[in-house]
Amino acid sequence: MNWNDGKLIAGQLREWLKDTCELGGIVATEETNLPLCVIAGSVRRMSQDVHDIELVSKPILKAPRPEFGGPLFKTEFDKVLARLEAEGYIHFLMGGEKLKKYEVHLQAFNMAPTLNPFKVEFYQCTPPAQYGVLLAIRTGPAKEEDNFSKWIVTQRKNGGALPNGYRVKHAAVWREDQIDAKDEPIKGEMPISMPDEMDFFNFLGLKWIEPVNRHAMWRTVKNG
Repeated sequence: MNWNDGKLIAGQLREWLKDTCELGGIVATEETNLPLCVIAGSVRRMSQDVHDIELVSKPILKAPRPEFGGPLFKTEFDKVLARLEAEGYIHFLMGGEKLKKYEVHLQAFNMAPTLNPFKVEFYQCTPPAQYGVLLAIRTGPAKEEDNFSKWIVTQRKNGGALPNGYRVKHAAVWREDQIDAKDEPIKGEMPISMPDEMDFFNFLGLKWIEPVNRHAMWRTVKNG
């Protein structure tokens, strides 16, 4: 799918969901107090070819008022997704609280179907995930030959951008002494607060990089 069509679908999905999300800072070039429901992936990078859509959101964690005889929803975000599925825009494939994958019914957007199913992935930022970290990772690129997402979560001693002594787990940055023997954050520990991408970029020692210009910059690691 071309970028214009991908952006159109992603933009419409965001429009339907934005009022169900918290407000906050998003990126260095945008104002604060905008809905934390951002188009990520190849659409955000303005790629010529879009193979799927990714949205990173921080839903308001409050259950909507139940309707008599209707299903119960944990959040208004989930309720809107259920409505969009009932109206024929999307079809649930798999997922849980942090990630939900749907097939997009392109005909509902007045577009011809593609040979392969066109999908949308909804990444929901819930604790302990930090929005700035999750959005940077999901913006990518994450290609084998140019994996910006992997580079920013790899320690510098291994050629990446992450300062030594820190780890990225569950889309959040932790000190190594906060990680247990099972490679999980110790119960009760809190990650470093990174509500927007610039916080993460500052931690990595990077200036702001527009999504279209993000590329892995692996360092040569010397042994000994």
